[in-house]
Amino acid sequence: MKKFIYLAIVVVFLVAVFMRINAISSLAGKEAPGIDQYYRENGIPVEAGTVSRGEFLVFCRVNAQVLGLKQTEIVTQVAAKILRVHHEVGDKVRADEVIVSLDKEDPRSSAQYRQLKAVYETTLLSYQRTLELKESGAVSQSELDQIKMKLDVDRANLENVVELVSLSSPLDGVILDINAREGELVTPAKPVAVVARTDRVRLVAEVSESDIQGIRVGQKVIVNGVQGSESNTGKVTKVSLNANPRTGLFRIEMEVENRDSALRIGTYTSAQVEVIRDPQALYTDLRALQENPDGTYYMYVISEGRAVKKPVEISGMNDDYVRIVSGVSENDRVVTSGFTRLSDNAKVLF
Repeated sequence: MKKFIYLAIVVVFLVAVFMRINAISSLAGKEAPGIDQYYRENGIPVEAGTVSRGEFLVFCRVNAQVLGLKQTEIVTQVAAKILRVHHEVGDKVRADEVIVSLDKEDPRSSAQYRQLKAVYETTLLSYQRTLELKESGAVSQSELDQIKMKLDVDRANLENVVELVSLSSPLDGVILDINAREGELVTPAKPVAVVARTDRVRLVAEVSESDIQGIRVGQKVIVNGVQGSESNTGKVTKVSLNANPRTGLFRIEMEVENRDSALRIGTYTSAQVEVIRDPQALYTDLRALQENPDGTYYMYVISEGRAVKKPVEISGMNDDYVRIVSGVSENDRVVTSGFTRLSDNAKVLF
């Protein structure tokens, strides 16, 4: 009885093995459905964006040196000892305000001063005597006018010399640097102080040939604020037409406001020049833009569940979007991701 049971088990096992081998053999002759076939039947998964109309901006980023809008070096015309320094670095000064006084009695600067002072004082006495004689009728008005004219000339000459020993600022501004100490000798070869206007500053940058083509005088400039402060804005004031022969770069100058003196003279800062502002541009996600081998562009427009390849013309792009001239329309849906298996008129899922 046991032998019969064992025999039955063996027969059942062999039949099962035979059936399994048969099934495998029959499947081997058939091709299993692949991923490409699946995508053809069900659609290629993609992401899509919309073609929109609205404001479109493009900026050219530059690294610029910060300079005073009006900046001047104050120098002396004569070598002399410094008598007094009236201000410190960072002080605000008005035009014609004295910053450094030189010693008028210094032999290096005093000879001309004493000579002109003596001439002026002599002429002044002569004028006063002539004025008294005029009142008594001893001299004519023309004689008085002549001596008055000479007095004015001598006074002007003396004042010019006084200016040589009283070094003042030619403009309203802030003292950026002082190279003077009381008692030291100052010479014409060395600037005594630097004064600049800092409520607005001048930015100077060099840009490439491709960037210079889009930059024009009058374009808006934005300098991001420091440590959360407000951005400073201004405009392009000068665009060079000649490249620097050493670097091949083009020089541009900008003028921007300087809130709270956040932009420090002599340092470098990053600025953005607004090269395109189109309030009614047709634009879409930059990822939708694809390039042909010949350099032309195209996009896949989704129509009735299929991706239709359409050539497009563009005019400018920024970090996120591309401006479109022709090829697609407002509110079109375009593929932005999933291009690997995509082809013209392919079925898509999004």
